Amino acid sequence: MSEVLLQDNLHIYSSLGEKVENLKNSTVLVTGSRGFLGKTICSFLGFLNQKKFNKKEQIKIIEIDYQDNDICNPLNETIQEGRVDYIINCAGIASPKKYLKAPLKTLDVSYLGTKNVLELAMLRKTKSVLMFSSSEVYGTPDKDSIPTKEEYVGSVTTFGNRSCYDIGKNVLETLCYVYHNNYKVPVNVLRPFNLYGPLMDINDGRIIPNICKAMMEGKDFSVYGTGEQTRTYCYVTDAIVYFFEILFSQKFGEIYNVGSEDEELSALEIAEKSYSIIKPENSQYFIKPYPDEYPNNEPQRRCPDISKVKREFGYSPKYTFNKGLLSCYTFFVSIDKK
Repeated sequence: MSEVLLQDNLHIYSSLGEKVENLKNSTVLVTGSRGFLGKTICSFLGFLNQKKFNKKEQIKIIEIDYQDNDICNPLNETIQEGRVDYIINCAGIASPKKYLKAPLKTLDVSYLGTKNVLELAMLRKTKSVLMFSSSEVYGTPDKDSIPTKEEYVGSVTTFGNRSCYDIGKNVLETLCYVYHNNYKVPVNVLRPFNLYGPLMDINDGRIIPNICKAMMEGKDFSVYGTGEQTRTYCYVTDAIVYFFEILFSQKFGEIYNVGSEDEELSALEIAEKSYSIIKPENSQYFIKPYPDEYPNNEPQRRCPDISKVKREFGYSPKYTFNKGLLSCYTFFVSIDKK
């Protein structure tokens, strides 16, 4: 395990403390286990098996990924009999670069995949289910609704090349509502806002890995549009602490924003900060028009109201953007050298 991942896992472990005892002798299903969030969660569960639990206390980790078992197929038939204590559903095609190429599959994963996970939870009497939605369900909030609360209804277009992802996440949330209210499935929904971390695919197409890749390869980086579109960025280990806090809670049928409400940064400011921190020798950044294949209707501003998760779980992100970016870049460089 790299030093970056080791420190990340230690941060999660020390933050959760004795609450990790909930995982002792448990069976945890992680879907989308080869994606960014799935890999990060599985890394922490593996860390606990190595550093915390003895052989009799080990977590049984069931990993489901489209390359092995398609979540769009009934899971009760592919997962061997026995209990499934916790389910963390990270499955989804989140990269615009990828969902534009596979819009129907993106919709299938959000509807069929979510339904299959909830059916499995109902059949196996799972203790707790975490479902990952997205801040994309808010569409483009009006300026008076930023920072955006969970109660905000949103305004997502149904007719556009971004819609397969946005509408898919809306469907996921509706399924969670139905299964919780009609069938008592113990599920909570998370709406992450612009998480980033070292286990992102460097070819993912999103801004943080794109910048790191350009700087590593000595190539120029393109800031698309005006560069004025803003987001708040949350380092993934800060978020994962509260994913587990919510997983272990006994309150269900809830929706939580998870992200950072500090340091709202424009795309141009991210480039400026990144180049100031890393100081690459042969790479520069430039503002360019959006390419034709880029998803339309991009929100120009996105920032979460995280007062609910703060109030209920004491949520408090620790990582600054500068520290998180340096961790990502250090990890990407270490992998590139192998």
